[in-house]
Amino acid sequence: MSMLDYAWFAVAVLLGVAVIFLCAVLWNVFRVIDSTKDLIDGVTKETVPLLGEVGTTVSLVNQELGRVDGILSTAESVAASVGGMVNVVSSTISSPLVRLSAFAYGLRRAARKATEEGQPSRRRRRSRR
Repeated sequence: MSMLDYAWFAVAVLLGVAVIFLCAVLWNVFRVIDSTKDLIDGVTKETVPLLGEVGTTVSLVNQELGRVDGILSTAESVAASVGGMVNVVSSTISSPLVRLSAFAYGLRRAARKATEEGQPSRRRRRSRR
């Protein structure tokens, strides 16, 4: 055998090793792709029912929000009614109280003037100071 034959034999062995290495790499890539496919299939099997449950939950939440909206509108109308009653009661009570207070002030002022008329010297002292 000549040197050229040994060189071709070395090239053939290297190509054989490279082919075996590439086969091993491709086998691992195939396993990774297969695992990824299984993972995606599992996620799909779990996600589809979950999305159905989410749709049902959203529908129920919308129904409850409609009920809460009704309750809030009723509470708003009750609050408006109570506010109106408070205004009526307040004006009914406050108007006589204001009149009574003004009347009491007028009586007090008249009583003071009546007592000061009998004591003119005190009145003059106060006005000078």
